[in-house]
Amino acid sequence: MSLTSKKVWARFLTPLFVLGLVFQLAGCGDKEPAQRKAFIEFLQTSVNSGTKVNLPTLTEEQKKSFGNYTKDYELLTGFTNQLNTAFSASMQSSMNELRTLNSMKAMVEGRDKVVAAQTEVKAVQAKLDENIKKTTDSYAARKLPDDLKAVYDQAYSKVVTQQGDLAKQTLVLLNSTFDDILKISDFLKAQGNKIEYQGQVVQFTEQAALDQFNQMNQSLQNNQQQLMAVAQKISQLM
Repeated sequence: MSLTSKKVWARFLTPLFVLGLVFQLAGCGDKEPAQRKAFIEFLQTSVNSGTKVNLPTLTEEQKKSFGNYTKDYELLTGFTNQLNTAFSASMQSSMNELRTLNSMKAMVEGRDKVVAAQTEVKAVQAKLDENIKKTTDSYAARKLPDDLKAVYDQAYSKVVTQQGDLAKQTLVLLNSTFDDILKISDFLKAQGNKIEYQGQVVQFTEQAALDQFNQMNQSLQNNQQQLMAVAQKISQLM
């Protein structure tokens, strides 16, 4: 066979190879509607239903049936895992220490524990802000089909937006609470022998000092009430 005929034959085969590739790609693409449908059904039944955040671990079969949409689910689970890690690992020890501060005298004597806990809170705040930004940027970059996007947006709002907002509210209120405790601690210490501790109560000898203390204590009580309200919302979501 001549060189010329070989070239002609090669040129004849080229369109067939291209068609074969197109058929192969089309075959892979045909799986997308089924994968999307499976993922939508999963989100509707396992994530969006009910009021609480529920993110089941995917089985290997589910990962296969969702295809590349598995990565969209991992955005939700990744955010929640980082949130749980930040609150449990970073704050648990310092929060446990604060439980020993069950009187005004204990707050004065345990001031360093309050400072340490507040430092932990600020560190978690920084991590949370970073996590939210990273997740938000990734979410904004996603291009999802309209039918899936409507369902996924619901899941994102529940898992990321609501959880993130409640976490931020908790940290802001904790920081404000610690500010109040430190102010009260420093104020009581400055009173010296003008006050007397009686169990969980402190007695003042000067009305002006008592009025100032009551004002600071009221701010502390307000923060604690707001924390209780946020904790109730968290219990309804988690």
